[in-house]
Amino acid sequence: MQDPDVLIIGLGPVGAILAGLCARSGLSVKVYERDHEVYKQPRAIVMDHEVMRQMNFIDCAEDVLACSKPSQGYDFINADREILTSRPPRPGLAPTGYHVANLFHQPSMERAARAKLAELPNVDIQLGVELLAVEQNDVGVNAVFRTPEGLVEQKARYLIGCDGGRSLVRRYMDIQMEDLDFNEPWVVADVKILDEDNGLSANGVQLCDPARPTTCVPSGPGRHRWEFMIQPGETAEYVTRPETLRSWISEWTDPDKVELERSAVYRFHGLVAKRWRNGRVMVVGDAAHQMPPFMGQGLCAGARDACNLAWKLLAVSKGEAPIEFLDTVEQERIPHVKDVTRGAIAMGKTVCVTDLEEAARRDAQMMADHRAGKGFAFPGPPRIKSGVMDDDAAGSVFPEAFTGDPGTPTRIDIVAGYVPLLVLKDAGDAGHSAVAALKVLSPKLRVAALSGSAEGVLPALDAEGHVARILGDAPAILVKPDRIVFGKGDCPELADAWARYLRVKPTDHAAGGQGA
Repeated sequence: MQDPDVLIIGLGPVGAILAGLCARSGLSVKVYERDHEVYKQPRAIVMDHEVMRQMNFIDCAEDVLACSKPSQGYDFINADREILTSRPPRPGLAPTGYHVANLFHQPSMERAARAKLAELPNVDIQLGVELLAVEQNDVGVNAVFRTPEGLVEQKARYLIGCDGGRSLVRRYMDIQMEDLDFNEPWVVADVKILDEDNGLSANGVQLCDPARPTTCVPSGPGRHRWEFMIQPGETAEYVTRPETLRSWISEWTDPDKVELERSAVYRFHGLVAKRWRNGRVMVVGDAAHQMPPFMGQGLCAGARDACNLAWKLLAVSKGEAPIEFLDTVEQERIPHVKDVTRGAIAMGKTVCVTDLEEAARRDAQMMADHRAGKGFAFPGPPRIKSGVMDDDAAGSVFPEAFTGDPGTPTRIDIVAGYVPLLVLKDAGDAGHSAVAALKVLSPKLRVAALSGSAEGVLPALDAEGHVARILGDAPAILVKPDRIVFGKGDCPELADAWARYLRVKPTDHAAGGQGA
């Protein structure tokens, strides 16, 4: 491969998702990864419905479903195993067409994503290499790597750090992290289920025991996870001993009915990079933020970063937007990540109480609220607040619609792909000059309609009425490639707002532009 458009450092789940999105959009991609194998230590086990739906864009949704199962309810219990509060499972599917939360096996997901990448001719993956240095200028970047054969230089137009919490790319960029005030050591243990008759709850459980706060949750088909808070004076060597973990697990089930698969010590903390871009170099995923696992949003946040970024790299590369358009990634993602992280920290601080008197007060209040029907407020992912219009739909996740034969419908996401999507109430509006202006601004834009037909317009089947409800009285709604609603209104209004968002004038594109 010649010098690629995008050089990605790190082939964890976020790096794999970003590589797949960029490559399927038409960019050439090279990925460098330090390790030879998929990371084997415990990591993510939750993929929410929004991110599950995004997996369609890299042809991995069915692979993730094959190694996952729907999340059930969630219980907070005290040291005496009494219910403090509960959240029952949500009935049915989310408007995206997937379960709200899916418990999955990350190594299986990563292997599937790598297999899909291997099928793409414009992706080159190099394993067992270490990043040593990065330089950049106005036209590209140059990175130096240590390989088994010696030092290698690689040029590219853009470099993206997906290299985790200890990111070398972030250090190169000299980016400081904002500390959101949470720092607790925990040991995480994953097991395989040997006997289904094990007495373990199908619900996720948070044990609010001041002696040892613990999380006990299913983690995909045939697997379960425990997370134990480490107490002062306990060493990593002690808490990861099989005999220690078996002893703690025995308080939940017969340890002979499970097989300890892996364990690791982590510090659960909340950190967000203060900026994500330096010229042609950016960071996303754990390189840009880390959060406690109590909401199961760590990997989901990284996947959202990748889906926010990839189409913008293409737009800038094709001259559809200036390079400064890449700043919208952090403008849109940082507030969202902070809100999610603060929600996870709030849950963590509820669980991680070790003072007996404080725990007693917490328990009494939660039980009183539970009896009164006021359950614990489980925070959910908020809307995107920046880079959208000012209406009641903007910034929300767009519902999935279907197209094709009503008897065997296909997801519009699969047909349209990872591109901007304009959904009209009536296909008769497809000939409006503003729709043509939108296509000039974003040539890959696809158009769908809830009623009527027109050449080049996908019929949008909306059996559950989700799209109609979010559209309301508006004649059209414009959706970003990551399926975040940009806004709704009439087509001229959308075209003008989209041009402002891309930071260009429609006439700039009518005359053609040069890629950055």
